[in-house]
Formats: sequence, C-alpha cells, structure tokens
Amino acid sequence: MTGVITFASPDCDYVMMKKMKRPIELGLLRIFRYFTGVAVVYFAILWGYTLFAAGWEESVQFQFLGNFVVYLGLYGYLSFPFLERRLKKLFLPLGLLVAALFPVIGNFVYLLHPAQANIFTIINRSWLWLPILFVPLVLIAWQYNFKVVLAYIVFTNGLELIVLFAVLDKFTYETLPLASVPFIRAFAFGMVGYIVNTLIETQRMQNQKLIQINLRLYQYVNTLEQLATNRERNRLAAELHDTLAHTLSGLSINLEAIKTVVQPTQVEAQKMLDYSLNTTRLGLDETRRVLKALRAGPLEDLGLKLALHNLVQAASARCSIPVLLNCPDQLPVLPMDVEQSIYRITQEGLENIVRHANASRAEVNVEVKTEKLELTIYDDGVGFDPGQAPNEEKFGLQGLQERAASVGGKLVVESQPGSGTTVRFIWERFND
Repeated sequence: MTGVITFASPDCDYVMMKKMKRPIELGLLRIFRYFTGVAVVYFAILWGYTLFAAGWEESVQFQFLGNFVVYLGLYGYLSFPFLERRLKKLFLPLGLLVAALFPVIGNFVYLLHPAQANIFTIINRSWLWLPILFVPLVLIAWQYNFKVVLAYIVFTNGLELIVLFAVLDKFTYETLPLASVPFIRAFAFGMVGYIVNTLIETQRMQNQKLIQINLRLYQYVNTLEQLATNRERNRLAAELHDTLAHTLSGLSINLEAIKTVVQPTQVEAQKMLDYSLNTTRLGLDETRRVLKALRAGPLEDLGLKLALHNLVQAASARCSIPVLLNCPDQLPVLPMDVEQSIYRITQEGLENIVRHANASRAEVNVEVKTEKLELTIYDDGVGFDPGQAPNEEKFGLQGLQERAASVGGKLVVESQPGSGTTVRFIWERFND
C-alpha cells in the first residue's frame, strides 16, 4: 500500500471550523433582546388588563402571566454576555427555542378546561400570538438556512393542529375555515422566511465577493509595488556594477601593477601596497555580495511560470531525464509568499529527484480550480517508505511541510519503494 504523509496547516483547520460554525450575525442579538423587552411590556399590559377586567382566570393567567415571566427571564438571559461565552453555539438556539415554544404550548391550557376549549376561542388566541411568533421566524431565517425555517414552521403550526384535532370532534362546514388557519399561517410564515433567508444569503454572497475583490485588488497592487521595487533594485544593482564594482576592480589591477614596479627593498611601500590591495579586494567582494543580494531573484525577475520553467530545464539537464512542466498560461494573482512557497517546494522536490530518485521521467503540474491551487511533483523513481525515511529526507520533508504551513497550505507526500514519489501541495484562498 502506498505510504502517505499529510501535513495540514493549523490555519487551514481554523478556516474549516469557521466555515462549519457560522458566527451569530452582527446585530441579531441586539434585535432579539429588544424584541424580548417589548414582549415583557406587552404581556405585562395584557395580564394587568385581563386581571382587572375578568378577574383571576387560570387559562388567561397561565398564558399572559406565564409569557411575561418567560420573556422577562429571556431578556435577562440575552443581557449577560458571560452566558454567550459559556454556552457558545447553543446560546442562540436555546433562546429562540424558548421564545417560540412557550407561546405555542400556551394553547394546550385549554385542554385542561373542556368548557373553555371551543374552536373560536382557540383561533382568536392563535391570531394573538401571530406577531410574537413572527419575530423568532425572522431571526431564524436571518441566522440559519431555509431547512431550519421549515422546521420552525412545522413545529409551531403542527402543535396548533394538534390542539385543534384534540378539540374538534369532527370537521363541519362551519369549522373547516377555522381549522385551516394553521395552514394559512404556515404559508405566510414560509413566504416571509423564504424572502428573509434569500435576502440574507444574497447579502452574504455579495459581502464575500466584495472581500475577495478587495483581496485580489490588494494582491494586485502589492504585486505592482513589488515589481516596481524589483526593477529599481535591478537598476541600482546594474549601476553599482558598472561604476563601483568596475572602479574597485580597476583599482585592484592598478595596485597589482604598482606592486611589481616597487623595489623589494622598499619594505614600507610594499606593506602599504599590500594593505591597500587587501582593502580593495575586500571592498570588491563586499560590493559583489551586496549586488547579489540587491538583484531580484528569478521569481521576482521572471514571474512564477518562467521561474518554474527554468527550474525544470535545469533539473532535466542535471539528471539527463525528461522533466515535463504543465502550467496554465495565465496564473491568478497570488500573494508573494505563496508564489515563493510554490517555487521553493518545486525546487526542493526537483532536487530530491536529481539526487535520490534515479527516475526515468518526472512531471511538475500546476492546476488552478477557482480559488484552489494544486502543485504536483511526480517521478517514477525508486521511491521510499515515508515512515522509515532517512534523516536527511525527513529533514527535507519537514522543511517542505513548514513552508506549506507558513502560507496556510497542505502538503501530501505519497510514495512506496519501487513505485515512485508524488509530492502534492494544495493551497486554497481563504474565502471566509
């Protein structure tokens, strides 16, 4: 079986977690808390009015006083940030469940008093809860997908149907329109939930596209700045080479010529010439070192595709085997550190093929899929067991892994003794 080593960046794991766990939408908790505050005042007024007008009626007190207490507790629940930190992803679903559950359950109180359980009273109270149930519906459609909205619709209106079926002995021509109220409400809930959910999803997509466009614009501007910087560095390097380096080189030759003219007996002059010659040579070496550091590397100077092409040609010439490069003509604008990682991983992979693979052919493939880039380096050489690789190869794989992780990529090495080696680097642009 082919040995496989997979290196994944911690940043990639974090991004995947963020995609799986959508954070609470900005402003949603503030609106939810405002709604519970209004509900507290609403049910307090209804409770006081019914208590003054009709006295203590158990079913009415259970609904109005009970909802007042529940929403007062819910307002306090939403007002303490430490509960959100403690409950994390359960914080919002628990609040929405309480906000939706108690008003619907309140209708079951009529089953305890058959004399009050008439269809007209239940339907009137059912319409009473309509604005109360609309707000959790909008919040759910705002935060979650439409499947959760459908579950909420089935839950709220399904319980209403259960109450109606328990109260009605049979459906008649007079009661049928009243019994259809939950279906009408479910249709209204579905339309509102779908519209809100569609608008929110559209807004999320637009925000995501705007972030991606801004990111690409930033990368484009950064690339232009980098190219301008590299051109200026190359210009300065050329000027320094044509002036300072040539001057120091000519001075060194002149000092060598003067040294041959000076008599050996002139010891002091010989010492001064040797000192001047050594200083000139050190200055020339230091100038060459600075020029080498100042001049742009192959990646900055040629671009990613041409730099990879030169790597492949050099590797093919060194090991005398065909090395193919498959790369799109137009590569997307990538961050400089990602391009640098692709270049260095290819360089290291080709170096391993030249030194260790003993292959008859090799390939370097660059494939771009929307926001995902995949680099594959393959050879049909001797291969190795990734679990029992020599220390030198382990250090090389570790270096590739660190370079891939530094840009949020994933590195996969597949190999088996006698079956070649495949090194795959996968980088995906962060969309979240």
